Amino acid sequence: MMRRILFISLAILFIAGIANATNIPQIVEPKNYPTVWTEQVYNGSASTIVSGYVAQWDFATSDSSINWNDKMCPWVKVADEASDPWTAGVVPYGKSIPAYSVGTIIIRGATHVRQLAASTVPVAEDICGTAANGTVTTDNAGANTSSLGMTVGADSDVSTGPDAGLGWAIVFIDPSAEAD
Repeated sequence: MMRRILFISLAILFIAGIANATNIPQIVEPKNYPTVWTEQVYNGSASTIVSGYVAQWDFATSDSSINWNDKMCPWVKVADEASDPWTAGVVPYGKSIPAYSVGTIIIRGATHVRQLAASTVPVAEDICGTAANGTVTTDNAGANTSSLGMTVGADSDVSTGPDAGLGWAIVFIDPSAEAD
C-alpha cells in the first residue's frame, strides 16, 4: 500500500513538472482572445522587469544549484542591447517580474509592448526590434542581429491602470536571430 501511494505521489509530481513547461495553448477562442505561447523564466537580475518590456536570455549568469545545469537555465533580464540576438520575449501587460523571482514571458503571439519614443514608433506591418532600454523600436536594417516580431498596431493606447496614455505598440512576438 505504501509503495502505491509513493508511486502515485511521484506520478503527480512528474505530471506537475511537465505542466510548467512552455505553455502552448491546445484550446483557443480566436474570435475574442489572442493566442500566445508563454514560457516560465527566472529573473536573475537585481531589477524588476516591468510589464510590457522586452526580456532577453541571461544564460551568462544562469547559476543552477545543480552544477551541470549552469548556463542552461531560462534566466532573463530586461533587454539592454539594441536588437540583441538573445531577445527572448515580452513580459505580459500587468505581470511584472520582480528581481530574483519566477515569472512569465510571451514568446509567440500578439501583445502590448512599450515604445521607446514617438520618433521611433514602429509602423504597422513592419518588422520591429528591441531598443537598448527594453522597449520596442523600428527595425534598424543592417545594424541588428535579431528582430522582436511584426508590428500589428503602431500606437496602441492602454486606457486603464498606471500605464494609461503611455506609448504602446501591438506586436506579434516571434523573436528570431538574423545572420550578420
